[in-house]
Amino acid sequence: MVRVFVFIVTFFISTYSVCQTWVKIYGQGQNAVAIHVIADYDKGFTFLGDLDYNYSWIFKTDVNGDILHDKRIGSVNNTVWSSNIERTIDNGYILSGTWTKFNSSFDAFIIKLNSCYEIEWCKTLITPTNYDMGIRVKPTPEGDFLLLGGYFLTNPVSNVSLFKFNSSGDLIWHQFYPLDSLYYDDQPTDLVIDNDGYLIVTRRYYPDPGQYGGGTLRSNYIKTDTAGIEIWNTVYIDNGYYYSRPWASTKNQYGHYYTTCTHTIYSSGDNPALIKVLHNGTQSYNHDIINTGTFNLSGMGTVDILHDTNFVMFGVWTISDVKSNVVVKTDTIGNLRKTKVLPQTTNAFISATQSIDNKFVSVGNDATGGSWKIYAVKVNSDLEYDTIYTHPFTYDSLCPHPIVSDTIDPECSNVYVGIEEPFTNPETTRMKVYPNPAKDKITLEMPKYLVVQNNTSAVPSTTIYHQWGSVMLEAYDLYGKKVFEKEVTRAETEASLDVSQWENGMYLFQLIYNKQTVASSKVLIQ
Repeated sequence: MVRVFVFIVTFFISTYSVCQTWVKIYGQGQNAVAIHVIADYDKGFTFLGDLDYNYSWIFKTDVNGDILHDKRIGSVNNTVWSSNIERTIDNGYILSGTWTKFNSSFDAFIIKLNSCYEIEWCKTLITPTNYDMGIRVKPTPEGDFLLLGGYFLTNPVSNVSLFKFNSSGDLIWHQFYPLDSLYYDDQPTDLVIDNDGYLIVTRRYYPDPGQYGGGTLRSNYIKTDTAGIEIWNTVYIDNGYYYSRPWASTKNQYGHYYTTCTHTIYSSGDNPALIKVLHNGTQSYNHDIINTGTFNLSGMGTVDILHDTNFVMFGVWTISDVKSNVVVKTDTIGNLRKTKVLPQTTNAFISATQSIDNKFVSVGNDATGGSWKIYAVKVNSDLEYDTIYTHPFTYDSLCPHPIVSDTIDPECSNVYVGIEEPFTNPETTRMKVYPNPAKDKITLEMPKYLVVQNNTSAVPSTTIYHQWGSVMLEAYDLYGKKVFEKEVTRAETEASLDVSQWENGMYLFQLIYNKQTVASSKVLIQ
């Protein structure tokens, strides 16, 4: 690795302001596909895309959209589908996606970068022969990371999963959300982080009232606490007959949730629409932004709140057989306030970010000419194209050296996570006590994973803990009297106990974590 002295990139242009149509094209001739964009701390923007389906492509631009540097992660022997990139509280970046780096089938991955776009750690989640997807990764307020995954099949069947990693990339817990008898084919789409938990948004097939077979695609919401345990689960039905495909979600200052969706009315067409769900799961309202009169999956792929009174959304609709990429402004009910038609591309603008001065950058893809390329646009709060900035800005000041554009093929060779092991090998979740019967001394072998069962919601769920600080080991006699208590740390894989002075009889040993029993075993002392 090249080591150099502190370097600050500063962008200078002429001292007068020039209006322009802020439209940028990236990756021409490279088969580049846009995935995600975020506003950075220094008024620049960080883009995530894929190159030739072999590399995750991360490139940083200045405020005017000119590339400063780029990183390619992957190799020609690897297929990559990136999903998103986010800034972290330590001024780095976290990205996720799906690749074939270690498996013939697809596996989910997350990668942590520092402020210089260098890899700090990489995780791949593998379930053999399964098609596993990394849908979204989001940082939490305390500095951990949540990965929303899809198609991590378990028993009972679940297509939606949530994984929590600490700041070092260690898996803390994972949670699956199984389907009940009415649901099928969950398709996770988005993840919203709250201080009191998390909101998972999925597409879910659900039957009309009175039906027991078949189903229609709808917007589904799963609210969890910070341990991933389900609090409520809402399929948006609006009296049973609201058919929708959700795209992007956000929350307002009161903690209520808004989702853009494609609302299908079988008698007329597909309309871009807005759904509101209250913080407690109550279905509040829905509103079609415009009536298209055409079946074409019209919808807004992004949503950002502007001044708590408006939404800015990028997407696509087709009216009278004319397809248009658009950015729109609506009120919080979804009433259309303003529309701007954007450059026509093969695919709609799919990701957007809001800068600190209420400007919006969005990216889409176009395949005109035979290869994919990335389109980016930037508009102000009035939906007009932004102007060129003519005064200097300092970029990448948090990195102590110049950022080199290069290609990285991360090893990730020792970070496999056997997420299926607690299901395929239940012995790893049990506490073993021996000898049994015992006379003088017993040894308690701690489980590899802690299993917390949640049976309070309509659909029972199971949380698997891979990391924890400590558990409480307790012992009870036949009368339910506690006769022993000891705190056992995660590092203590075994505990030895002298029972030579205990009265003869049967004893129940339990491990307690977060006030719940996670393992137990009976021992006869003679």
